[in-house]
Amino acid sequence: MIDVSALGGVRLVPRDAAEALRKMRWWDDFYSSWHPQQNLPISDWELQQFQRHIAPFARTAVDVGCGWGLMAQEMASEGLWTTGYDWSHAAVEGARSLTAGIDRVRFRWHDFLAPQGPPDIEPESVDVLSCRLVLPYLPLNRFLSQACSWLKPDTGVMYVVVQVWENQDPGMRRGYPDSIVEDIRVGWRTSSRWDLDPAGEVTALALTGPPRRLASPAGLPHTGESGAQAPTPH
Repeated sequence: MIDVSALGGVRLVPRDAAEALRKMRWWDDFYSSWHPQQNLPISDWELQQFQRHIAPFARTAVDVGCGWGLMAQEMASEGLWTTGYDWSHAAVEGARSLTAGIDRVRFRWHDFLAPQGPPDIEPESVDVLSCRLVLPYLPLNRFLSQACSWLKPDTGVMYVVVQVWENQDPGMRRGYPDSIVEDIRVGWRTSSRWDLDPAGEVTALALTGPPRRLASPAGLPHTGESGAQAPTPH
């Protein structure tokens, strides 16, 4: 289990259902405005690095926090049958519109703050799981437990993009301290890390072969960490 005490008082995971619902509505408003954009556009170089870590026999992919679905679309273009999930209904509808007519990609709503993962993800069924600029907003240990249970043993790859505190402007606290980024790498069969910008503010991880000690299909909460599920919208 990763020690999240290094976060101090910084908390990006909603504290209660009311805060989660407010954030969900904010993202619904954001994605209701038709401007398919990203905080960090996917560059050709990032894609080249990502592709280096995808096995030629990989077939299935999951994109957590898919937003407009641009990363999911890239994975589908690599021949992966890809499902993108987001807790914003507006994001899911926007992603579906942007990828209409594109094979191998679909989008579904799911709140990853909930104790259970998406019911359509079978244990040990996923070749590639992408979590791009999303992980700090989820209960870290619980989500890693779930992700490890979904990935195929030995060959499954988790792709993480996250900001690094120490390399940001003073006072900025997006992402994680470098110590937590390094802790996330522990226990995987192989782990690669590279920066996506010259300052090292944003870093990427390709983690292959999930640690079985983390895998927990039930996705039960871990001591010292919690996340509040938003009420299911109707």
